[in-house]
Amino acid sequence: MSARDLVHVTTALGRLAGGRAGVGVSVAAIDEAIGRGHGDMRTPLNLASLAEKGHATPLDDGTWALTDAGVGRLEA
Repeated sequence: MSARDLVHVTTALGRLAGGRAGVGVSVAAIDEAIGRGHGDMRTPLNLASLAEKGHATPLDDGTWALTDAGVGRLEA
């Protein structure tokens, strides 16, 4: 994922989570927030890049959440 896309996805995740760490958001909600609709032919959204940077983490229920570092990135 490009650096620009990472920022776009992080911003969407932050907005959907109310700017709080640990709040789970579904990948479908993130897709919708960044303009990817149902049946979009692009590759599936992969949030592993955000996890590698320490900005997001997958939760046990299949959602993704910002980490404290991810929230800090949004505030920077």
